[in-house]
Amino acid sequence: MKQFGRMMTGWMCLWLSLTPVGAQSGADAAGGAESGEAGGTTSAAARRDALRARRMIDSALELLRAGQHDRGVSMLEAVGTMFPESEVRFRAALELGRHHMERREFTRARAALHQARQSPDEDIQAEAWFRLGAVSFYQADYNEAFSAFRRVTNDFPAGGFTNHAYDYIGQAHFQQGRWGKAVEAFRMVGTAVPDTLDEEEERLVEAGQRLFVKVNDRDLRILSLLGNTTEVTLRSGSGDEERVPLERLGRSGDDWIASVMMVPEPSEPNDGVLTVRGGDVVTVVYIDENNSQGEVDLELTTRVRVVSTGAVRFTDGAYQRSVRGVFAGQPAFIRLVDLDLDVSEERDTVDVEIAVVRKVEREEPDSPLTSVDVEDLDESRADEDEWVERSTLRVRLRESAAHSGEFHGRVIPVLQERASGDPNEVVVTPGDYLEVRYVDELHMGGDEPRLRSDRAQVVTGGTSEPQSIVSEANDPDTQAEKLLIEAKLLHRWGSIFQEVGLEENASARAEEGLEKIDEIMRITARRSLRRDILEDAFEVRWELYLIQGRLNQAIAACMALVELFPDTDRVDRAFMNIARARSQSRAQEDLREAVRVYRSILDLPESAYQAEAQFRIGEVTEQLIRLNLQAGQTPNLSPAMVEFQQVTERFPHSSFAGEAFKKIINFHLQQEDYVRGVELMDRVVLDYPDAPWLDEILLQWGVAAFRMRNPSVARQKFMQVLEEYPNGAAAAQAANFLRRL
Repeated sequence: MKQFGRMMTGWMCLWLSLTPVGAQSGADAAGGAESGEAGGTTSAAARRDALRARRMIDSALELLRAGQHDRGVSMLEAVGTMFPESEVRFRAALELGRHHMERREFTRARAALHQARQSPDEDIQAEAWFRLGAVSFYQADYNEAFSAFRRVTNDFPAGGFTNHAYDYIGQAHFQQGRWGKAVEAFRMVGTAVPDTLDEEEERLVEAGQRLFVKVNDRDLRILSLLGNTTEVTLRSGSGDEERVPLERLGRSGDDWIASVMMVPEPSEPNDGVLTVRGGDVVTVVYIDENNSQGEVDLELTTRVRVVSTGAVRFTDGAYQRSVRGVFAGQPAFIRLVDLDLDVSEERDTVDVEIAVVRKVEREEPDSPLTSVDVEDLDESRADEDEWVERSTLRVRLRESAAHSGEFHGRVIPVLQERASGDPNEVVVTPGDYLEVRYVDELHMGGDEPRLRSDRAQVVTGGTSEPQSIVSEANDPDTQAEKLLIEAKLLHRWGSIFQEVGLEENASARAEEGLEKIDEIMRITARRSLRRDILEDAFEVRWELYLIQGRLNQAIAACMALVELFPDTDRVDRAFMNIARARSQSRAQEDLREAVRVYRSILDLPESAYQAEAQFRIGEVTEQLIRLNLQAGQTPNLSPAMVEFQQVTERFPHSSFAGEAFKKIINFHLQQEDYVRGVELMDRVVLDYPDAPWLDEILLQWGVAAFRMRNPSVARQKFMQVLEEYPNGAAAAQAANFLRRL
């Protein structure tokens, strides 16, 4: 914190742990790219290009908001082409990645984000890595997700995406049934805070949540080994006091954490909860027994103010679920939550404003924008609805219980002819909306009042008759997209048949899919189709050929894709497809061809597949060595280990680095080089905490320790397998070894 952020030992950070609900908004991250540009080339031409590029991005985003996705995407893609030296191009790539993620176009999102992560701006880098991890998570590629998220947590530990990354890591472990690892990751959510804060900046935490205190003190690791317990003291403005022990956070032993739940109800000192009201100041005291200047028992103090961020919603009759519509003639229920409004020992009240509003339809232009001269675009034009207020009403809400901070009330929207004079009635007409408004005086954003509101449509009638809209599309792109969707469904169907061993059915479905792709090619021979449709068609054709086992035709489809679009971002993927197809063969000629193609990927200036290509070279090299073995001969896998070593050195942050280490560790253990094997296992466990095979590594570590005549370490590793991976593949074997020990 600000009082002692510069000290070697004994500084503290306070923050509130909240479950993240999404990533940073586009507007929040926009400034990073602009600030990064300011530090670059300062020539007039460079500044002019940067300004034009930023205007293009802003205009593209406006087009995307207006629903003109093709034009917006084209404009963002043009930024990199028109301004290849400007750092603003990385922001354009990031915006592209965001857009494709929202539309679940994960392949295109991945390509854009790989470009964005090369930005010199750390904010853009952090978000690009985070979104790459999210793309992998949504595709259930958890190993790649772990690699990207750990890049965020390791390289940007105090960034705005670190807490979100820990949350995703926990979710990924949870999805795979690794409960211990999931809990460990979830405990880290909220621990990412800035290393330093402005001296004038007031620190705020949210009332009614858990308050965390983070202490960085290298002495604590030694004190813990000596059996000592260190505590921090928290005192609230309401008079309550809690002494909370510090627990180790992370593997380094330098960071320690304490936490206590804040509650509005009165409580006793040291009962495990801290009584805090909105607006209270909490004082935290830590006694540093010995700092770097030789001072002993130094009292370090920091303070934080507790605020409550208000929220108001229209809900159902139980005041639980939010609703977007209310019925005329029926009560509309309102719930407001704000602990700052709990000011007495009794049930408090608060007044809110109810407004009847109506949407004003905007006149659309006769024709869409056609000019891309972005310097002439009106940047003030916003894609927002306009509303007119018809009437207002004050409604009093009452606290549901003393110290709950939750206020309930209701209003009744009625048509004019059915009004009865009830003071809680508000007159509406068909098409109106109700809007509830409340001014939040104190919140996490500071002391500046903010308007909190919610809107619900008034339902005054309707018809239960079903309506149908039938449309015919003669547009070639639309026809091709329809055929492409059908081909993808047939591919998925064929894959399912193949997985259960029904090869004839799988081949038949693949043949139907190929007919759909052929129809797309006939359409493009007559009319020009969008590039993304053609690229998708070639990829689906490749996958369908692979289902049928037609390897040469599949390779030809990849080569046709490269020939048609030599500048496509799918070139490296096409090469990977060719190499993978070759590596499935047992013919040595095909395997050597696979190695050659993999090496061509390594020669590309930038590719997301380079780490995998290097790892596959090691696998194919190992396969070639085993194919050339004579009967009874022991394989010399050293050349393959050299290739795996290249993965760990050139691509240490990729998901394949851990896999390569696993190969190298197995090699050393087979050679009975247990010392080297244990050294590598120690490194792998620390550097790749999310690897799915860590239970196997720990099991091997235990076996190696036993063979090195160190049964206590062996027992420790077997116990760790059972504690952290009770459902893992190595658990039964670890239990058996423990019984034998």
